[in-house]
Amino acid sequence: MRYTFLWAMCLATYAGTAQNWQQVGDFNRFVSGPLYNDTTTGLLFISGANRFNGTDTLDGFFTWDGTEFVSLGKGRSDCGNVGCGPALFLVRYNDDIYFSGPGLEKIDTVTLRGIGRWDGLQWSAGLLGLNEAVSATPFLDGYYLHEGNLYASGAFRTANGDTCNSVAYWDGTKWTGLDFPGDGFSQSVPRVHNILFYKGELYVAGNFYVFLDGEWIADIARYDGSQWHAVGGSIKGGLADIWDAIVYKDELYVCGYFRKADGNVGNKIMRWDGEQWKEVGEGVCSPSASARNMLIYNDKLLLGGIFDCVDNGLPVSNIAAWDGERWCSFGNSVFDNSISAMAKYQGTLYIGGGFTEIDGQPVKYFAKWVGDHSTDTCSALVVAAPEPEQAARYALNISPNPAHSIVTLALEGEIWGGKSVRLSIFNALGQEVWSAMSVSGREKVSLVGWPTGVYVARVELERGVRTEVFVKE
Repeated sequence: MRYTFLWAMCLATYAGTAQNWQQVGDFNRFVSGPLYNDTTTGLLFISGANRFNGTDTLDGFFTWDGTEFVSLGKGRSDCGNVGCGPALFLVRYNDDIYFSGPGLEKIDTVTLRGIGRWDGLQWSAGLLGLNEAVSATPFLDGYYLHEGNLYASGAFRTANGDTCNSVAYWDGTKWTGLDFPGDGFSQSVPRVHNILFYKGELYVAGNFYVFLDGEWIADIARYDGSQWHAVGGSIKGGLADIWDAIVYKDELYVCGYFRKADGNVGNKIMRWDGEQWKEVGEGVCSPSASARNMLIYNDKLLLGGIFDCVDNGLPVSNIAAWDGERWCSFGNSVFDNSISAMAKYQGTLYIGGGFTEIDGQPVKYFAKWVGDHSTDTCSALVVAAPEPEQAARYALNISPNPAHSIVTLALEGEIWGGKSVRLSIFNALGQEVWSAMSVSGREKVSLVGWPTGVYVARVELERGVRTEVFVKE
């Protein structure tokens, strides 16, 4: 399938203010995440590098109920005078909350083996049975709940004594490994950040190098229930890494650090439809950018990290929104540092990261969205062009072009078949300015009061989308 990229960009400065974002808490260090919206208790569980919220001690693990922060016991025992080590894994399974991270040896004086279990009152060691190596502490990173089992990935060599190389599932009683291959590059434990099911198969992604299907494969693989396989070849580039993976609109999205220049389909983000890799617009265009996390929020895919543009130059600042067809900024605010974690809680978007200023105003480490999207800018639509034989069988005609006060959109061709279709027009910012459902396939549109400039007319058909450009003088 060919793709037509229609791009128009507003050369505007960032108009947002810190009023789009409101600081939550008064943390002494960054909130690296993860953030977990626990629907059972109605609490937002949070992990961060911060020891303190103002003068209150939180020690790395705590909850937020929309009004106040509450520590979980006495928190991590490895917190220094200033901050705490990272946590990567945070999820409810059955009746308890589980935390995990590199070097997690003690919480609230309780000795652990990389995984802590919180029952609502106290800590204990959780999900026992994993080991990394002779002396290193195993830890978990990704998770996926499937058919009553907790599928998990991270960095561990064995599960209940069986070699499993960082991929296993917990059935409520014991671990079962899934025989993932060992890392062939360093002979170390594979570093698997993400695990999830897509179209009935198990996918894992991260930073690893394994031998599958007769070749060396980097950073992503799939399991069909009995064997592991490559996913559209290998992620390319010596420094490539996949940081996050999510299913959005029936496609598997991955983000991280990988580049088209190294032979990948996309820049820092791309999508897999079960058969092939596809771009996400033009991806992240910042050369040294890192796309760290994704979240589905109000039917859009949010991308967070540290980057300053997406697509062919749409200016953004460490967060952007993709709706399946085009990129948009999110609030047009400017962050001075990265966004590391995102969650939707009580209908509101919360973010954590290393930022200390937004739009030049002091907003540090943890914030919630309180703004609107009136200043957002978008790339033009990324639409699938019809195949040549289909294109010859229908056309979207625009007349006159250029137009002054009125323009006529007329759909012609046998592939249309006289069915009701949706016609729409977008301005140069990618904003929809007119739309209608048409039975006749012919609509007259008044342009009175419209700014002069370039517009894109679009028609949606069962077999594809067709666009045409016209000018309003």
